[in-house]
Amino acid sequence: MRRKTPAERIKTEKLLLVLNTGLACVGAVFLAVTFFSAIATVVDFTDGVFTVMASAALCAGCFTAGFTAAKRRRRNGLKVGLACGAIIFAITLLGGIIFVRGFSAGGFFTKLLMILSCSAIGGIFGVNSPKRFR
Repeated sequence: MRRKTPAERIKTEKLLLVLNTGLACVGAVFLAVTFFSAIATVVDFTDGVFTVMASAALCAGCFTAGFTAAKRRRRNGLKVGLACGAIIFAITLLGGIIFVRGFSAGGFFTKLLMILSCSAIGGIFGVNSPKRFR
């Protein structure tokens, strides 16, 4: 069994970072949507409230992704958070184009601002959080 070269280790580390960040994001969105749907079964909401809940779930996922990536890298939290947000926005935009077959300009900029700000805040908190294990 041969040892990995430094380039292979860096590539593996980046792949694991993206995988962990993606799983954290999807997990946070899933938990938020599950929580909101449990509330919605009890209370009768309007369509506007469901839009706010979906946006809050997306923000929770973006914050978690930025936090996870920055905590793992331990440097450049704002930059790492913004990079995570850009990737999440691209995936969201692509999914919207494929499934909804279009998007509005207002929704485009609102989602962009929402995703980038939440993931950047998550990145800042991730870098500044105390180191517990490693």
